[in-house]
Amino acid sequence: MDRWHFIWLIKAHFDMKLKILLFLIIFLGFILRNWNLDKFPATLYGDEQAFGWNAYNILKTGTDEYGTRYPWQFRSFDDYKAPVPVYILVPFIKWLGLNSFAIRLPIVLASVMTLLITYLLTRSFLNMKVSLIVTFLLAVSPWHIHLSRGFFEATLALLWFILGIYFFIKKGKKITYLLISMLFFALSLYSYFVPRILVPLMLIFLVYYGRKFLKGSLKLHIFGFFFLAILVLPLIKFSVFDQGFSRFNKLTQANELTVVQTVIKERNASNLPENWRILLHNKPLVWIRLIKNNFLDHLSPNFWYLYGDNSLRYFTGNMGMFYLLEFPVLIIGLYSLWKNKREAAVFFLGWIILASIPASLVGRPFAVRSLMMLPAPFVFVAYGIYKLLRYSKRLSCKELLPGVVTIGFIISIGSLLVRYYLEYPVYAATWWGWENKTALDFAKERESLYDNIFISDFYTGSTLAFAVYNQYDPVEYRYAINHPVTLADGRSFIKLGKYYFGSLDINPARANQNIIPAKSLYIARPEEADSSETINAPDDGRVIFKIYKTK
Repeated sequence: MDRWHFIWLIKAHFDMKLKILLFLIIFLGFILRNWNLDKFPATLYGDEQAFGWNAYNILKTGTDEYGTRYPWQFRSFDDYKAPVPVYILVPFIKWLGLNSFAIRLPIVLASVMTLLITYLLTRSFLNMKVSLIVTFLLAVSPWHIHLSRGFFEATLALLWFILGIYFFIKKGKKITYLLISMLFFALSLYSYFVPRILVPLMLIFLVYYGRKFLKGSLKLHIFGFFFLAILVLPLIKFSVFDQGFSRFNKLTQANELTVVQTVIKERNASNLPENWRILLHNKPLVWIRLIKNNFLDHLSPNFWYLYGDNSLRYFTGNMGMFYLLEFPVLIIGLYSLWKNKREAAVFFLGWIILASIPASLVGRPFAVRSLMMLPAPFVFVAYGIYKLLRYSKRLSCKELLPGVVTIGFIISIGSLLVRYYLEYPVYAATWWGWENKTALDFAKERESLYDNIFISDFYTGSTLAFAVYNQYDPVEYRYAINHPVTLADGRSFIKLGKYYFGSLDINPARANQNIIPAKSLYIARPEEADSSETINAPDDGRVIFKIYKTK
C-alpha cells in the first residue's frame, strides 16, 4: 500500500464519520420537530385551520372555501393567503385525513430538509466541521423548532429561499442551476409575503456580491431574472390588483396611524415656529425613525437572547430567540470569520441585514416575519465554537472547553424541552384556539343527550374549527355560512347539523323566558348570566364559557 492510498483511506474514514454525524444531527432535528406533533401544540390555531380547510375544499370540490376554482391566492380571513402552502397540503390530507398531524407534517418535512440544505450551503463557504456545527445549531434552535411544529408558511418559504440561494451560488456558468434557483425563489414568493420584498433585495445583493466572489456573466443573470419574472407574472397581477399584499397593507396601515399621531404630538409639544415644526416633525421623518428603530430592534440582544417574541403563539416566551450561551460565541465568531473568511462574513452579514428589512417595514421584531434571517446567525456562532475548540487543544486541560460547551447545550436544550412539553401547553393554550376546541370537545361528549347544541361565537373561528375537527362536508358548510337561520327571538345562527353557532345573549330576564329551547345545551360566552357550571382557562382559571342545559 503506497503512502497516497493510505492517506486516502484515512480521509475516507473521517469523512464517513462526519457524514454519519450529519445524519444523526438531521435525525435529532426530525425527532425534535415530529415527536407527538399532533398533541403539542394540542390544538390548531386559526391559520392552521384555514390552510387545512382550504386544502380540504380543493381536494373535495376543486374550489376554495368561497367556491373559487383553483385560485392563485386564498381569500381565507380576507388576508389572501399564498397558494403553495395550500396546494402542498392536499396530498397529505388525501393520504392522512384532515387532522393536526396531516396539516403539520409538510412543515416538519420542509424544516428537516432545511437542515440538509443549510449544511450544503454553508459547506460552499466553510469546512465540514463548521458546517456540521451550523446544522446542529439550527437543528436544536428553539426558534426553528417552534415554527416547525405548527403550519407556519414562513418555515416553508424559508426552505425555498435557502434552496434558491444555494443553487444561485452553485450555478457557476450552468444555466440549469440558475433556472432551478429562480424556480425556488419563485416558490418562496408564492408561499409567504415576506419574500416578495426580500427576494428582490437578495438577488441584487447576490449579483453585487458575485462580481467578486461568484461566477456568472451579466447576460446569464439577466436571463435568469427574466425567467423569474415570467414565473411570477400571476403573482404580480394578484399582488397589485387582487389584494395579494393585503396582509402587508394592513400592517402598514396600523403603523400609518401611529405615525400620524406621533407627528401631531411632536408638533404640539414644540415651541418652534410653524414652518420649523413642519420641517422637523413630519410623516417621512417619523417613518424613517420608526423603520430604523424596528430594524435595530430586530438585531438587538433583547430580541435575539433575552426576551424574544412575546406572542405566545409564535414563540415560547420568557427567553430569546437564540440560546443565551450562544451570545459570547457569536462575538468570537464575528471577529474570527471577518478576519479569516472575509467572503463568508460579508455574505452572511448581508443576509442578516437584508432579512431584517421586510419585517422592519411593518413593525416590531416578530418571530414569523423575521425567520428568513436563519440560518445566517448560526454561521458566526458555529465559527466561534470551532475556533474555541481548536484553541482548547493547546491548553493543558483541553477537555474543559468542549465539556463546558456540551454541558451548556444540554442544559439549554433540556430547559427548552421542559418548558415546551410541560409548561407551554398550559400557559399558551388560549393562544392556539384552545377555547373553540374545548367547547367542541365538551359538546361532543354530551352530543347524544341533546337535540340542539348552541355554542357562542364569542371566540373567532368557532364554525371553522367545527368544520375542520369534524371533516364537515365543504358544500354543506358553504351553504350554512351563506344561509344563517333565524330563531324565534330574531337571532341569527350558523347551523351545522344539530350545532348552532351564535349568541343567545342570556341574562336573568331572558333566562326566565326560557329562551334556550328544550333539551338543549348552550355553551355561552363568559359575560352572560351566572351559571354554576363553567369552562375555565388552564393557566389562570378565568371563565372562558358558561354552561346552560335544559331538559
